[in-house]
Amino acid sequence: MSEPTYIDSQEQLILLCDKIKHAPWLAIDTEFQREKTYRSILALIQIATPDLVVIIDPLACDINPLLDVLHNTDILKVFHAARQDQEIFYDLRGTPLSPVFDTQIAAPLVGLPEQAGYGRLVEELLGVQLSKAHSRTDWLKRPLSKDQITYAADDVIYLAKLYPLLEKYLIEKDRLNWVKPAFADLCNTSLYSNPPELAWKRIRAAKRLKGASLSTLQAIAAWREKLAQDKNIPRGWLVKDDILIEISKMKPTSTTAMSSIRGVTDKFIDKFGDIVIRLITAAIEESPTPLDPHKKPKKVSEKTEALADLLMAQVRLKAESNGVNPTSITTRKDLIQLIHGERDIALLSDWRKDMIGNELLKTLAGDNRFNVTDGELVIHPAE
Repeated sequence: MSEPTYIDSQEQLILLCDKIKHAPWLAIDTEFQREKTYRSILALIQIATPDLVVIIDPLACDINPLLDVLHNTDILKVFHAARQDQEIFYDLRGTPLSPVFDTQIAAPLVGLPEQAGYGRLVEELLGVQLSKAHSRTDWLKRPLSKDQITYAADDVIYLAKLYPLLEKYLIEKDRLNWVKPAFADLCNTSLYSNPPELAWKRIRAAKRLKGASLSTLQAIAAWREKLAQDKNIPRGWLVKDDILIEISKMKPTSTTAMSSIRGVTDKFIDKFGDIVIRLITAAIEESPTPLDPHKKPKKVSEKTEALADLLMAQVRLKAESNGVNPTSITTRKDLIQLIHGERDIALLSDWRKDMIGNELLKTLAGDNRFNVTDGELVIHPAE
């Protein structure tokens, strides 16, 4: 692979687009900042293939020609932990990139740790220890030093080496289809849109409200979200979640009443008090959007915990024999749901059902026998 090329002119960018527009896949990473804005500010785009690595400065170039290339569905886009990168591309064009391959999702299915960081994967699979020297860099500052550019380039240089290796392992183990649904989910537009009318669902304490308090929260959370989007500022800069909850509980119908609520500042009332009071007055006359159905978890007995231990041992044995990280197969919560008779769970869907789900059901039905032989747990069909 060639030395990293820093692209900060339109002419260079056009030449790059012509060079990569027919590539079968591209390893991609981004650097961004979001501390003072609603949407992330894109600071760099890093791209690598087996033959090149480039660092593109979106502050110096019109990146629309590059976006045209990246949105070509004939080109596979390779990321590590794609969610935040995809959110940026969604904000730029209203749709995430597609199709994608996420090395973090693929790793556990070849026996590597769940949610492994990029640096750990590079060290585990390639034997390279990456520097962390510039992890706190302000990527919006210019000029960037040579060390900063090298650091940014490493995020895709090794990603371009990880992808063929992981894909090879998945194909050899006949597991490429296992990851495709998760990759497709990363291309779902609804994952990145933030419709204001649903903003209340992201407020953790919302589930404790009902009636007029809930309809109030739904109205003022939607107002805050829309305003934060329009002003491109963090929603918490307008008013914090806990204050929204208190306002919703108290449902003040005057700015004087609102000013008595702890945490509501005079500045907030001066700027937004009248509009919030109007929203509250209208909301208390409306029925709230219902909360999502929530099943109260069943009390877990010691006998259930013991049975979950047995099932987890069975999962671990199956994971070891298949070279899969057990956390990618199931969780203890899923096992307890299985014991309680629930069947609409991840463990009984896709490849998990064939690998272990059906066997766990046999165990619960008493059709498997557990023995210890030479210090090891052995599972046999019951006679």
